[in-house]
Amino acid sequence: MSGEIAADPLEATVRSIFNAHADRLQKGLGGRPGIEGYADGFEYLQSLLKPFPLDNRPPIVPNWNSELQPYFKSIFSNRLIAPLFEWYLQEVRAHQWMIGDEIIASMNEYEDTGDLDIVNKMLWRVGEWWDAWGTYVSLFNPYLEGSAGYRRTCSIHLNQTLPSSFSRAFRELILSTLPSYDPDAPLPDPDRSQVIFANLANLGLLSDYEHLMGMTLKEFTTGYVKETCGKVWNRQVWNETREWFTRTIQPWVEMAYTRTWMKTDAADSRAVVETVSVRYLWQMCEALAQLRISEIFDIIVDYPDSTPALNDLKECMFQTGTRRDLVDTLRALTKKRLLHPGADTKDILTQYVSTIRDRPDTIRTIVQHLIEPKSELIGEDNEEIKSLQDTSVLTDDYGDFTWMPEPADADAAFRSTRQTDIISTLVSIYDSKDIFVKELQILLGKRLLEIKDQNYDAEIRNLEILKLRFGDVALQGCDVMMKDITDSRRSDTQIHNLRLSQGGLAFQNPLPMHTTIISRLFWPPVQRSSLVMPGQFKKMQEDYAKSFSVTKPDRKIRFMSNVGSISLNLELSDRTVSLTDVTPLQAAIIELFSTKDIWSADDLAKELGGVDAPSVDKALEYWMDHGVLKSVGPKQYELLEVAEEHKPSGSRPIRRTVEESPGRTAEVEDQEAEQMRVYWQFIQGMLTNFGTLPTDRIHNMLKFSQTYNKTREQLAAFLDALKREGLVDFRDGTWRLVK
Repeated sequence: MSGEIAADPLEATVRSIFNAHADRLQKGLGGRPGIEGYADGFEYLQSLLKPFPLDNRPPIVPNWNSELQPYFKSIFSNRLIAPLFEWYLQEVRAHQWMIGDEIIASMNEYEDTGDLDIVNKMLWRVGEWWDAWGTYVSLFNPYLEGSAGYRRTCSIHLNQTLPSSFSRAFRELILSTLPSYDPDAPLPDPDRSQVIFANLANLGLLSDYEHLMGMTLKEFTTGYVKETCGKVWNRQVWNETREWFTRTIQPWVEMAYTRTWMKTDAADSRAVVETVSVRYLWQMCEALAQLRISEIFDIIVDYPDSTPALNDLKECMFQTGTRRDLVDTLRALTKKRLLHPGADTKDILTQYVSTIRDRPDTIRTIVQHLIEPKSELIGEDNEEIKSLQDTSVLTDDYGDFTWMPEPADADAAFRSTRQTDIISTLVSIYDSKDIFVKELQILLGKRLLEIKDQNYDAEIRNLEILKLRFGDVALQGCDVMMKDITDSRRSDTQIHNLRLSQGGLAFQNPLPMHTTIISRLFWPPVQRSSLVMPGQFKKMQEDYAKSFSVTKPDRKIRFMSNVGSISLNLELSDRTVSLTDVTPLQAAIIELFSTKDIWSADDLAKELGGVDAPSVDKALEYWMDHGVLKSVGPKQYELLEVAEEHKPSGSRPIRRTVEESPGRTAEVEDQEAEQMRVYWQFIQGMLTNFGTLPTDRIHNMLKFSQTYNKTREQLAAFLDALKREGLVDFRDGTWRLVK
């Protein structure tokens, strides 16, 4: 052996161990007459494993797998396999400069010419280097991770050698395998694409550069959306885009990512491909949503011709959750393109009215602000309160000493000194103030029922101001509601005083119950429930009804058990739980647990009069959150007389859900829909004869009936209710019967 080899410390160690165990080596190895000298045997293995220039490759040992296996078995039996493999990897690292020189030369040529074939050829050449140097590495596999360790060593050096320009080359290679946006352009050569992915996968670069490949595909697909879908509003393009993805990108994903995850089994590989495809399709959907959001102002201007674009936006926004982006963008575009001195005031007002008029919550929002304490719409206490102004009638303020005549070239809509208040302007948007009055009655009723401290001063003040606005006659129903509240407070006081002042079995105990008594005919409908209060709550209701019959013999009361709130003190074995604002349903459920400790949710619902299961489940969750109940099985719950120890963090969290009050007042649309049921036969006949009709046409035709006195908004609400029932459908701005 040469002095250079002997000088290698690792090699010297291997030689010494090899010679020290020479007496244990077996003679007569197959294919070779034997190892007569153990130093010669080590040099023989070394000569086979040592890296070499690719252009000066030594001949491969014939039948090398069977020929050399006995050598490796003997080396393994003498515990020499690990040192030999480490020496081999050290040699591979030491000779990586041969591969590195070719890589640098090829990348320099690519940077000068931009020819991707140079990069592809370089990748194939590196793969040849790896295969040549690793010819016999699989012989280590029975004893250690031979092939994996070898390729890991080569991969580390490759990533260290590749220049920064390779990222650009990798991106260009990926793009060269993707189809053109132009449907008439020829598709990429599939054989060339297969070779590119094979070379990249062989070197592990698909895995190492997976993020860059993903970013490249995302840029390509989102670029396709912008290129082919921008300003295309006369047809829906999302379905076309999805079909294009399935036809062109899906096979590409299978080709690329199957090679990336080639070591996984077929089922896992398909799952990976499916996951990746869904992700990129979602990104295209988001790109289309963002594109339509950026075009939203022009789409609105082009409406109704741009209806297909709005349908695309609706579908994509639903899937990607970009509603907030739409709101922010539309607000910014409106401010930039409409709310500036150069815009025509008439255009600004037209868009404003058109925007809020068709919203279902506009009236409710306006009225909600009207009844709020210290509402800005109501005004300050020292402000002069005027009745609603008719904004359609033009009048001049003759007491205005700054009055100036209208300019000679002013149009008919010019206003110089016209003064209007906010409420009058908002009400004038709609055909009638009646819809405001009805909404006011509903929200006022809801607010009065929610007040627990019996302080109605703010509501009384606002109502008096609104009567000056809308008139006493219009708000007569609200007056009755306020009178009911006052009379109810008085009656409740009389009942409690009566029970305290009179003796007898019926009145000997104070009654921990206060009620609000309302007139059924003058209050907006309250959603009723089948809830039947059990135990002591039922007894309280019966006692209160008896006392009421004494104070008002000619009247009867009927309890709405689902409305109100209860304060409870639960006395358990080891603690007392005090709670306020408990709903009647929650109180009724815990009352039943005083009769037995374990209940099923179904039995509770039946015992309480057939209450719906979701409401029962929410009430049970409330008591579990407070540590009063626990679940002991499917829909089985047990009372915790003794509190359980606190569970460590990460256990079941307290739910902060608030149970929807089953006693909230019915929505305006539902009331008006019931009142308009008599017109359904007329509408059904119209749609049968004409096929499709817009809302305005239906409204105008119904006006021929002498009994029809509804507004367009009320009709629209009724039609929406019919749509929810599946009787009619609304498409392209017209209504039609559902067949």
